[in-house]
Amino acid sequence: MAKISLVITVKYEKATLPTQTRKPDEVIIIDAYQNNKTLNRSQGRNLGVKRAKGDIIAFTDAGCIPDKNWLAELVKPFKDKNVQVVSGYYRGSPKTVFEACLVPYVLVMPDKVPEQFFPSTRSMAIRKKLFVETGGFNESIDPGEDFEYANRLNQLGIKFYFAPKAMISWRPRKNLREAAWMFLRFAIGDIQAGILRPKVKLIFIRYYAFFFLFFIHPIFTFLAIPYLIWSIAKNYRYVRNLRAVFWLPVLQITSDLCVIFGTIMGALSKTK
Repeated sequence: MAKISLVITVKYEKATLPTQTRKPDEVIIIDAYQNNKTLNRSQGRNLGVKRAKGDIIAFTDAGCIPDKNWLAELVKPFKDKNVQVVSGYYRGSPKTVFEACLVPYVLVMPDKVPEQFFPSTRSMAIRKKLFVETGGFNESIDPGEDFEYANRLNQLGIKFYFAPKAMISWRPRKNLREAAWMFLRFAIGDIQAGILRPKVKLIFIRYYAFFFLFFIHPIFTFLAIPYLIWSIAKNYRYVRNLRAVFWLPVLQITSDLCVIFGTIMGALSKTK
């Protein structure tokens, strides 16, 4: 049986690992503060892997709560020697209506899981040999380092094995300010990593078209109404609370604007 090393990075947090049916052979917790230097998540995870002795590296974040069978389900596919990377899954664990409305904006919902499910460091595992050979996480990127790394692996032709039962619970941001900062930082990180998601292109097209029509005639402002209705219709089924009728459009507009400004800021930072 291959040895399993679990790597967790922490910053102002406590690492939480409930009892697992399959215990890791070692747990490596990397504090963001090392020798009077602050590490970002990419640097912390790379350092953790460097110190790891296991053949398989499992990752989760300090703010995530794994199910008791999480690690067992995550490493089970590695019985097949051809499996190199396993993408675990995650669920939102909201405590307020606002947090419940935020979940579909930041997590991949069960009915929207793509055929090739990219791994997230909330719940993923990789063979150490492959991690080392591919250079690990890009230490200039934080956040969004796991998405950049997954894209890099995908371009190399590495296939991801999806393990939907390797489940962790994640609590969303608690308020609109924290959510907006998260949207902004991830948008900046994507562009700095050279990634322009198709959804981002659509957002720019939507807002360009809206403002173009608005300048033709202000009556076109009413086009915003069906857009706001759409923001409710697409995600209300995940919340099913009347207060979501307010929060879902607010989050849609907030995320749109943060993505636009974050993309521009990321592009400008790359030109410096």
